[in-house]
Amino acid sequence: STWGIMRIVAYRSPIGDILAVVHGLGDGNRVPVRVHDACLTGEVFGSLKCDCGPQLQKVLTVQSKQRLGIVIYMPQEGRGIGLANKVAAYTLQEEHGLDTVDANLALGLPAEMRDYSSVRAVLDDLGVRSILLMTNNPFKVQELLSSGVVVEATLPVVVPSNAQATQQYLETKRRRMGHVLPDSLVNDSSPADVIDPAADLLSSLRREIRGHSGDRPFTILSFATSMDGFIAGIDAKPDGFQERRQVSLSGKQSSILTHHLRGLVDVILVGLGTVQTDNPRLDVRVGGAGLSPRPVVLDSQLRLPPDSRVLTHQADGGRPPVFVLCTSASDDEDGADGSVPRHARAAALQAAGATILHCHTDSHGHVCLHDAWRQLHAAGVRSVMVEGGAQVIGGLLNGAHRLVDRLVVTQAGMLLGSGVSWATAGSSELDEVSTFTLGKDAIFTGRLRNSPAR
Repeated sequence: STWGIMRIVAYRSPIGDILAVVHGLGDGNRVPVRVHDACLTGEVFGSLKCDCGPQLQKVLTVQSKQRLGIVIYMPQEGRGIGLANKVAAYTLQEEHGLDTVDANLALGLPAEMRDYSSVRAVLDDLGVRSILLMTNNPFKVQELLSSGVVVEATLPVVVPSNAQATQQYLETKRRRMGHVLPDSLVNDSSPADVIDPAADLLSSLRREIRGHSGDRPFTILSFATSMDGFIAGIDAKPDGFQERRQVSLSGKQSSILTHHLRGLVDVILVGLGTVQTDNPRLDVRVGGAGLSPRPVVLDSQLRLPPDSRVLTHQADGGRPPVFVLCTSASDDEDGADGSVPRHARAAALQAAGATILHCHTDSHGHVCLHDAWRQLHAAGVRSVMVEGGAQVIGGLLNGAHRLVDRLVVTQAGMLLGSGVSWATAGSSELDEVSTFTLGKDAIFTGRLRNSPAR
C-alpha cells in the first residue's frame, strides 16, 4: 500500500466484519492500537463534517514509519447508527443547525451506539497483551477497559483543521462527548483579550465540565451586578407602574469573558423576563471563544414572543433550536381570559423553530427547576450557563435547590441607586473563592456550598 507493507486480518463479529491492519506487534506489550470506526463520508468523500479521514491517515502514517501498531477497523458508521441514518443526521445538521449529537437525538437515536465488545477477541487472537490506545475519546477507553482489554495509556490523535465545519464538529466532540482536545485545535484564536486570571478560570471550568458526571448538567451561574446589588434599572411610568430597564453593567473585558464562558457550555439559560426586557441574542460574538450555545428560556406559560431575537437570530456557525421550558397546561388553556389560547401560543413558538419541553410545576406555579434540569439532561445537555433574570438567579442561589456548581459574578464599578435586585431569600456560601479585576470590573468566582434556606 502507499503506507508500505501491512498485514490485514479479517474477523466476523455480531456487528459485522472487522479488519485488523497490522504493521507490527513487537513483543505484544504496549502495542499502539487505533480502534477506528468506519466513516465512508470522511474517508472516501472527504467530508469536512468530521476528522475521521485525516485521523486514519495520520495513524497509518505513524504506524507504518514505526513498523509497529494495529488499526482495528470497525463497521460502525455514524457512531453505530448506520450510513443511511448518518446521512439523515447530516440533513438535520444542514437544514436545522443541529450538531452531531442533537441530530442523532432528533432521529430518535442515541448519541452513541458503538459496541467494542469484540475488540478483545481480536487482540487475543493477534497475541496482544496490552495496548497504548490511540484516541482522544474517554468513552472508547472505558468501553475497552470494561471488556477486559489492558489499556496502559492513551496516545492522542490530533489533526488540525481550518475548515469551519470541522471546527464545529471538534468543538461538539469536546463539549458534548468529552473528547480531550487542545484548545488551539478547536479555537481559531486564543483568548488574547482576556487577561491571565480569566484564562485560568476558563481552563478550570473546562476541566470541570469535562469531568462532570451525574444526573444533571454541570451548571455555571453568571451575571453582572452593580455595586449596590442591582442587575437592571427600573423606570417609573405615569400610570404608577414600574418598567424594568436594561443597563449595560459589564465593561469590555468582562463582556469578552462572558462570551468565552458561553463558548464552554452546551446551553445558555435565561428567564422570560430577560428576553422581554433585553431581547438578547445569547450567542458567542468573540473570535476564538467557541461555538454559540443552544438558548433555553424558562417560560412557564409560553409567553415568549415568536419574533424575539433568541428565536430569529442566526448565530455564526449555527446552533440548535431554542428550548422553551414550560409548565403543564394551566387554567388559561382555552383562552377564557381573553388571551391567545395556550395551544395557539405553543404552535406559534414551534412554527418559529422552538422545541418545547413540559416540566413539573413548583409551589409558586413556575417551572420546577429540578425537573427542568432533569429534562435538559435527558435531552443530552451536559453543561448549562445561567445568565438571568432576577427570579432565576434568586431561585438558584437558594441553597435548597443545589443545582449550581460554579458562580461567576461581575461587579461593575457603578452604583444604580435603585433597580432590580438579585437578592435571594435563601442562603448559600462559597468555597474556593477567588477574585480578580478586568478593567473597571471585579470578578468573583467560587463553588457554591449549598445550605438550607433560613
